[in-house]
Amino acid sequence: MATQGLVTVRSKSDGKVLMKIVAGCDGYNAQRVANILRASWPVSVGQAYTMAREIGFGSNEDLVVITATEVRFDGDYDLGPLYRSTFEQPEFNPRWEHGTADNVVVIDV
Repeated sequence: MATQGLVTVRSKSDGKVLMKIVAGCDGYNAQRVANILRASWPVSVGQAYTMAREIGFGSNEDLVVITATEVRFDGDYDLGPLYRSTFEQPEFNPRWEHGTADNVVVIDV
């Protein structure tokens, strides 16, 4: 199923976005990813990427894990500028200009 998904991790103390996990398919697994991230936090970009793939959130061609300083993306194309410019917007899906996704989960850690 080709549904987009977004999981955003925010800081409980100041509301800053710490990490976004963005998937172009299998977005219906967003809540499962969020639950595992919450239980395992803190995690690295690589760990978050592995967790998401193991659950079946996104594919190697469309899964992006991004923080303020790092990006993990194994696809064959360049990521657009929305990934950086909208990073601080927890519910914005940077995969496209409208910023929506079928499944969006924001967690505070």
